[in-house]
Amino acid sequence: MSTGIKKLQEGYKFIRKSGILVSIKGTAKPVQKDFLHWFGFIEGPKNSPYDKGIYYFEMKFTTDYPNKAPIDVRMKTPIYHENISNSQGHICFSYLSNWQNKNDIAGIAFAIFDLLRYPNPGNPYNSTNLSKAKEFNQNYAMRQQTYDWNNSWDIGWNF
Repeated sequence: MSTGIKKLQEGYKFIRKSGILVSIKGTAKPVQKDFLHWFGFIEGPKNSPYDKGIYYFEMKFTTDYPNKAPIDVRMKTPIYHENISNSQGHICFSYLSNWQNKNDIAGIAFAIFDLLRYPNPGNPYNSTNLSKAKEFNQNYAMRQQTYDWNNSWDIGWNF
């Protein structure tokens, strides 16, 4: 068994035993015991445009974890956000681009949560996302649409 898989297994045990993601009302776990493929969710930060929403995300790792960042982290819940691709859910955030081997799965979930609370307008996914995010932050109907997506989003994950 590779060191990366062992580290991912340790991360899963830590998340389960510590309850560290409870503070953001979230969780993360491997998909069908495939420790290189994870799903998770977090609740939108209070007093943010994403409040009351449940946001699902996916992470894919290589056996080089934790020495290499995940090869893919994306939001699975449709969302208007200046740092997230509207079409594919790719997330543009410094936690991955500045990856260090001390970073971990819980840290990824917290970084996504923080990005929802504090978008980074200086690093938009693209200019279309920036204008959409500004519109979203000012438009109650768009926020409600995201909330409705969250309430009807059935992806069959059992947490």
